[in-house]
Amino acid sequence: MIGLSDLAHQETRSWAAAQNAFVWPTVTDYNIAADCLRADPGKTALIAIDGETRGQLTFGQLDRLSARFGIGLQGLGVRTGDRVAVKLAQSAQMAIAVLAVLRIGAILVPISNVLGEDALRHRLADSTPRVLISSGSPSEITFAHEIGAVSVLTDGTAPAQTAQTMDALISSAPEEAGGFAATGPDTPGLLLYTSGTTGTSKGVLHGHRVVLGHHAIDLALDHVRADDVAYSPVDWAWAGGLLLGLLVPLARGITVVAFRGTHFDPERMVEILRDTGVSVGLFPPTALRMLHRSGALTRDVAATLRLRSLVVGAEAVEPELSDWARQELSTSINNAFGQTEANSLIGHSAVLGDLDRGCLGRAYPGHEIAILDTDLRECLPGVAGEIAVRADDPVCMLRYWNAPEATAKKVRGGWLLTGDAGHADDQHQIYFHGRTDDLIKSGGYRIGPAEVEAAILLNPAVLECAAIGVPDPVRGQAVRAYVMLVDGQDGTPSLTRDIQNQVRTKVGAYAYPHTVSYVTSLPRTTAGKVNRNALRQASIQETTTEAAS
Repeated sequence: MIGLSDLAHQETRSWAAAQNAFVWPTVTDYNIAADCLRADPGKTALIAIDGETRGQLTFGQLDRLSARFGIGLQGLGVRTGDRVAVKLAQSAQMAIAVLAVLRIGAILVPISNVLGEDALRHRLADSTPRVLISSGSPSEITFAHEIGAVSVLTDGTAPAQTAQTMDALISSAPEEAGGFAATGPDTPGLLLYTSGTTGTSKGVLHGHRVVLGHHAIDLALDHVRADDVAYSPVDWAWAGGLLLGLLVPLARGITVVAFRGTHFDPERMVEILRDTGVSVGLFPPTALRMLHRSGALTRDVAATLRLRSLVVGAEAVEPELSDWARQELSTSINNAFGQTEANSLIGHSAVLGDLDRGCLGRAYPGHEIAILDTDLRECLPGVAGEIAVRADDPVCMLRYWNAPEATAKKVRGGWLLTGDAGHADDQHQIYFHGRTDDLIKSGGYRIGPAEVEAAILLNPAVLECAAIGVPDPVRGQAVRAYVMLVDGQDGTPSLTRDIQNQVRTKVGAYAYPHTVSYVTSLPRTTAGKVNRNALRQASIQETTTEAAS
């Protein structure tokens, strides 16, 4: 079986060489779990931290435990193509469950612990899993019963007398490691739900091939090394966290750290990075900003760590943050752009050569990317359109679950349309403007909120921000910025003028925010992304209330 390590880019040192050298191999049989468990059985696969407790599993132990748990799931009636929902935090138990589901040919449905009851009920009702693996809260057990799913609990003391437990299923299975289901690259393996920023969350069905589609993470991590240790604070229930935080590192044969705190604590994070020897990983820009501005990660502290390369997703980081990582931490930050439907398509790679830090990056080798107009014609360099990828790309979804109309809208003319607006320059660098429904149309200009936000973030008083368009009788829309400040900073008129002038200077006078609103928090989707749609709705409500009074 061809594995992810066979697609590594170890000898490439330029973008041209990487593009010219890569050819997709012919793949007939592939199983994600088999690829994740092919490393030396004696090597450490997982370092799991739970409070002050730290445990380790080798690849051999992970193989045996997931095999026995898979046999236990089959004993509960799980067959090829059945869905199995896993609602757990980052842990050894979640890693075992994920690999067990994939190795028996069932479809994994990861569900985040941060979801409310309505979101949980929707995912369970839509995916109709045969089994729900969870800690066993009353609502989890109730919802599983409602859809006829078997509850498998990680906590044997949970109040469910008829429920199965992971430990019991593992203990009752044969000790010898089991095999792997005969799956191919297009065999459904993952059912990942979107964060629901523009409506009801949709299930995104991926084939086992999706892990092979992430071969370019080798470039985003500046060539994976045998002694690397990977960690991501991103929830393993989301596409980025599951793939870049767990499955892709395991498939590359490197150690993964599992830790999910109740909140992001910079001091605790530095402690974990040091104690586990983390060298690479996926970190959201927000987490890096918090580390930077907390003062917990200084040059001297960084000298005690092994950090060398981090991936950020969805947005280009501001130069200040990138400079801090390079100069203070001796760590590269490479953007890797994608979405649940098609992840890690475009990005940076320090080992291939610097790109404009304001761009998303270039298309990674093997991915055919285009900027398309509304008629699906490729735009000229510099002209904005929708970012699209060839729909047969291994990293692309097979389809939306139970949503053929949404699939037909998403995949057209052989392209998967990302819903993200951007443009490419004549050097094939791609620039992000924002979601197509987030674009601000003001006075004949099309303004991407991302470029406004990047300019605002240059101000050291700003922690986070979001830009939206609000109705304007003259311009059609005007830019409004919502700004979270660093502790100890005040939203003074002087600061507002500074922010507006920064946008004028960096983006243009047409894009400056006419209104700057200082807030203590920003609304977020369940995946942790800023929810601009919620801000637009709040702004409309605010305007309506003011008019009524």
